[in-house]
Amino acid sequence: MIVLYYFYPACSLAAHICLEESGLEFEARRVDLKDPEQAAAFKKINPKGTIPAITTNGQTLSENVAVMAYVADLAPQAKLIPTEPMARAQCLSFLAWGASTFHINFRMSFRPERFTTEASMHDGIRGVGRANYWKNLETLDERLASQDWIMGKDFTAADGYALRFYDWGRIGKFPVEDLKAFTAFKDRMIARPAVRRVLEREGCPLVAVA
Repeated sequence: MIVLYYFYPACSLAAHICLEESGLEFEARRVDLKDPEQAAAFKKINPKGTIPAITTNGQTLSENVAVMAYVADLAPQAKLIPTEPMARAQCLSFLAWGASTFHINFRMSFRPERFTTEASMHDGIRGVGRANYWKNLETLDERLASQDWIMGKDFTAADGYALRFYDWGRIGKFPVEDLKAFTAFKDRMIARPAVRRVLEREGCPLVAVA
């Protein structure tokens, strides 16, 4: 049995959607990282203390890219990551870009204190993060203007990650509604039964404003 540890509004939404779409049996356990007791208990499972993490067969795996690749390999029939070498590499490239770029820019815009203890620099860091995050969102909007899904005509694990970035844009009060193609993508995602189940399970407001 796979156990997924998640927390809304963390990036674990991507792994959560991937698991729900996979058809694999799993249990979703919410960990409130803002609660010191829960956070401390979770560190006994994942010493890094990061979400998402899964446990299976007595082992723990963390980081979205690794978790989603593992799930995709367990459920090849779901076609969550392409198997053709270049297509697979392109999908993994998008996941890595999300982890290394989207994450950092949003964190800069939302939690500048994680980058410096010098309070006088927080506004500058926040400003750079917001500018770069908006550029990232625009890049996805342009990409989705000519295709339904991040990787083209087929749904993949990359789409769950992209939905996380759209929702972060909403949380950060970016004008995401102005991104017409990206917003249409958000609506297509919500229309997928598996995605909607995850959003409702996590209490994501996207289902309320759809």
